[in-house]
Amino acid sequence: MEQSRPVLLVVPSLREAWDDVIAPWFDQVLPETWKRALPSLVVVPTRGQANDLKARLIAKGSSHLGLHFVTPASLGALLARDDATLRAKPEHLRLLLAIAASKMEDRPNEPEALAAKAVARAPAPLLRALDRLETAGWKFEELALPSFAPIVQHFNELLKKCHFVLPGETDRRRLQQAMRGERKFSHVLVIGFDGAHWPQWFLLRTAVELAERATVVLEEPGGNFSDVDLCWIGSWEEVCGEAQRTPKSVQALGDSFFSETEMRGGTEAAKHFDFLVGTNLSEQSEAIAQQCVRYLMDEKCTRLGVIFPSCGALSRLVADSLARLDIPHNDGLGHIVPGIFESVEWQAWLELQRAPRLNSFLRFLNALSNPAVLSPTLSRSAFEKILRESYSEVLLDDLEILREFCAARTDKKFQSAAEALRALPFLPPLGTLAQFLEQTHAALAYLGWKQHALEIASVTRDWPQRFDTEFPRAFFLRWLEETAATFGAARSAAGDHAYARVQLLTVTQTQNQDCSHLIFAGWNESAWPPPTGAEFARAEEIHVFNRNVQQLNKRAARQGSQGEGHTSVRENHSLYLGPSEQRAIALRQFDALLESASEGVTLAASLVQEDAPERLWNPSECFTQLYLTTRREPLTQATLKHLQRATAQFINDPRLLTRESEPPRTDVQQTLIAFNARRDASKPASEYDFALRTNQSYRPMPTLSVSDLERMVSSPAIVWMKRYLGVEAPDDTANPWATTSGKWVHRWLASISETKDGKLFAAFPSSTIIDERVRVSADERRAALQQLCDSLGRVVPDWWNSGWLNARFLARHLGGKIASAKGWTRMATELPIGRDGAVKIADGVELQLRGQIDLVLAQNDSSDFTGRKIWIVDYKTGSTKELKSSDLHDSLVKGTALQLGLYSLATRELGAAEVSASILSLAVKHVGPQLSIVDLAPHTDVFADLAEMQRTGIFGMKGEVRPAFGYSAPYPLATLQIDNDILEDKWALTHPALVLEKEEWEIW
Repeated sequence: MEQSRPVLLVVPSLREAWDDVIAPWFDQVLPETWKRALPSLVVVPTRGQANDLKARLIAKGSSHLGLHFVTPASLGALLARDDATLRAKPEHLRLLLAIAASKMEDRPNEPEALAAKAVARAPAPLLRALDRLETAGWKFEELALPSFAPIVQHFNELLKKCHFVLPGETDRRRLQQAMRGERKFSHVLVIGFDGAHWPQWFLLRTAVELAERATVVLEEPGGNFSDVDLCWIGSWEEVCGEAQRTPKSVQALGDSFFSETEMRGGTEAAKHFDFLVGTNLSEQSEAIAQQCVRYLMDEKCTRLGVIFPSCGALSRLVADSLARLDIPHNDGLGHIVPGIFESVEWQAWLELQRAPRLNSFLRFLNALSNPAVLSPTLSRSAFEKILRESYSEVLLDDLEILREFCAARTDKKFQSAAEALRALPFLPPLGTLAQFLEQTHAALAYLGWKQHALEIASVTRDWPQRFDTEFPRAFFLRWLEETAATFGAARSAAGDHAYARVQLLTVTQTQNQDCSHLIFAGWNESAWPPPTGAEFARAEEIHVFNRNVQQLNKRAARQGSQGEGHTSVRENHSLYLGPSEQRAIALRQFDALLESASEGVTLAASLVQEDAPERLWNPSECFTQLYLTTRREPLTQATLKHLQRATAQFINDPRLLTRESEPPRTDVQQTLIAFNARRDASKPASEYDFALRTNQSYRPMPTLSVSDLERMVSSPAIVWMKRYLGVEAPDDTANPWATTSGKWVHRWLASISETKDGKLFAAFPSSTIIDERVRVSADERRAALQQLCDSLGRVVPDWWNSGWLNARFLARHLGGKIASAKGWTRMATELPIGRDGAVKIADGVELQLRGQIDLVLAQNDSSDFTGRKIWIVDYKTGSTKELKSSDLHDSLVKGTALQLGLYSLATRELGAAEVSASILSLAVKHVGPQLSIVDLAPHTDVFADLAEMQRTGIFGMKGEVRPAFGYSAPYPLATLQIDNDILEDKWALTHPALVLEKEEWEIW
């Protein structure tokens, strides 16, 4: 069949044109469609509009067998089957543009260098502008933006090298080929497109040119039309000839100018507007589901559209609520189902390759389903412990340095860790695309990820071999993350009804459809119209860009063949939709939806943001304007809170309950019991307060470190979870210098004593020898790291030298204070306590603990403590002040003097005749004993209570879970905060000896 000229129909409304225009086309085409050799197409903007047309056909009793409904995306894929031109994917183009920009970063022209750096870090905005310009038929040079000209020029060279073209150029080439080629379609109906679809201009024209018979149905622009819409219709008239316009439907006149309702004294019912404000997305979704129930109960509800700005958490929550209510619906947005490239281990591998550091490797290690692939001899926890210990020694977050540090150790576990790190493949810092892909396949083969390798090979094909330019690893990983995407969309069984009355769609998907009721969900600030995306240049350059785009649009438009007033685009051109045009189109789409609803409209929003619940979240401008128009009052913050309270009452309205309330389950009742028990201030800690049951035979006796005992009086719950449950938060590695400096200082000070075999004490050295020994130990630490860095061609950072010098000065300063002690001739460093069994503190008081005394001074040599006068010194690298006997009880309860108290009492039980104790720090001015065993004797009840905590496993809780000021050890995420006054009362009932005698304000 020879091609006939396309038919252009312009109708007042697509919804009104069904009976007179659209349905007759289906009646004419459908009967013979399945017999024809060539397929017939119905081209619509979105799948939602295709479902709407199918639903109308089903309601009419017609089958659409043999008729293909396609969107622009599926139409492009259909046309690409016979196209030999290699159409590059967007991620390929972004990679080439970033590489082109990176080559320009060192240019002497500062604006060009700055532009190159911006594009290299975020190539998508500039690529989007280039593609739109190409579609509109213009070159970037015509915009007069010289800062970006070298980037675009080099980018075009890379495109030619890879035999790539931009999508806009591909569509124009296909149109030119279609004008000369054979027909591929029998009948084509293009419907639902308007001025918002200029980017698809050449694609739609190609479909029309390839059809034997083509019909284009356009909607007459409304009252807020623009030049973009007029030019859209005029351009189609230039292609198809003068449009056939159908008159606007009018209601048939009867014998009266008034309706029956008006003659009875009433008024025609207008659509009703409701406004829902939920506290958060969860409450908003429940309110929307209840509103759906309310609308569906209305006999006038023929079709209900729930409209979202985009796919997200809210659409998923609403779909889930409707599914729980057994309401069939069409979930047009669906939810993302992750594939192999969205798994935690793949994302962790990408992060590891991007930054080969300790934390990224540990995340990768913990994400692996089988850590034995890295090291068959090391468990996950052992591997992590080795690396953290190594990092605490070198304080350089570099896996290569950590690997060589482990390799230098004699411990077999450290060497196994070094072998595992050495065997793990890493990508080079620079390389070509082919080299990166080769290394990636080697890494995937090492990990046993065969499916990942196959997927990557299927999307790259042969084009990397034509591209031999070297570029940074970060660009490749960004490209790989964008290319390797296997996620899909899914929906529940209740949401898989394409023709259901309830439709969950976006604004774009709902255009040109009939809905008796509409619910706009998530209409908060920046929801609609959507905010302008990130741009590729500075504000002043974007202003010039937009002004030039407007000039290009004027140049692209010309007077049509029908004479004055007929405007169309020039051949091989289309219009560029800038930010202002996109915003106007979005507002027009919203207004069109509002007008389409015949019975009721609801706008829903949230009161607070999910990521910032302390801040109120303003509704969108559409929400605010519509509220002002319909309610005749402004939407204030007080009004929003009132709407939220009304929404909460609406959710709990018993008249809308669709299921009978079920009795609470046993586990829910148990939760309530625990909730109330934790808040009962009249009872001591129980099994719900980080404690073992009092009537249970299970009584483990974990060995506690002295640090654990110190934390038992400040954060008992943390110690209880660590020792009785084995649950512990990871160490905070954000600032490890304080901890590592303390370890270095203690280790260097431990070297001042040279104890001979079989001896407990060594001779007290002179001040010169003490200082020399400290300096030698510190310099050894620096020399070891220097050797490690030299072997890898690295330089020791200045900040590391600064931190090391600070620790060295602190150790020498404390060493000088030790040397100033008079009357002591013997010393012992790092003396272990508790290694031989339970440590006796007093009569009937024993603790299973392990500790280490920093420094013990004596006046005479001896092999034990029997009858000796002992002075115990504890080093503090902070600004801890000296101890005072006046507030000793509170110092013990706070943990300040607890460690020295334990050591002193334990030493006395070992036979020492006289024991003194001191803290030694920068803040301590006088070097001498600060406490004696006589001062500690009246406070043995403190240590007895600690021993009872260890024996019974009843700890309790103290302090805030997440304090607003100050540091607190992290609790599990689900831990609920209890009022601090309740915790203090329960603590006093559980551990009366561990209560402060003075309040904090009394000490101030």
